[in-house]
Amino acid sequence: MLNEKQIIQDLESWMQDFVEKPNPLLNNWAPCPYARQARINSKIAFVDCTFNNLALKILENLPQLHTKDVVIFYYDPAESTADQLETLVEKINRVIMAENYVLLEDHPEREELVNGVVMNFGKAALVLAQRLTKLNDASKQLKDKGYYSHWDETALNNVVTWRFNN
Repeated sequence: MLNEKQIIQDLESWMQDFVEKPNPLLNNWAPCPYARQARINSKIAFVDCTFNNLALKILENLPQLHTKDVVIFYYDPAESTADQLETLVEKINRVIMAENYVLLEDHPEREELVNGVVMNFGKAALVLAQRLTKLNDASKQLKDKGYYSHWDETALNNVVTWRFNN
């Protein structure tokens, strides 16, 4: 079981120290150029859960996306494998994408590399819920600005391209 207060502090520190910081390996882009604004405007919600109640917690908390930019669900990664999380997220996405929501998962067991940069949080399994059209519009803007120029095809497909094909 994760310490809720500690994991939220760790997530906020990770965002400030990594996710929001320009990285020379990413052409001086921050891993997520929108994270800082969302954080400082209190547009991020954190939801403690377990792998067993993750689907229910997601469905209960999707309405928060009317006032938040992202809802981050977190749980102890020992409760599931990366494959189990991916399978669950894919099943839920098949239902919720029709309602303009999308989930992205991050499990410490599966390293996500972009041009040599490890993008994972690492201390918990995460599922990020967002509005599909808002995320896709932001991705289009970033693409037009060259954000993805240092991403290989695998990373681009795993994080971005698949959302436009569903």
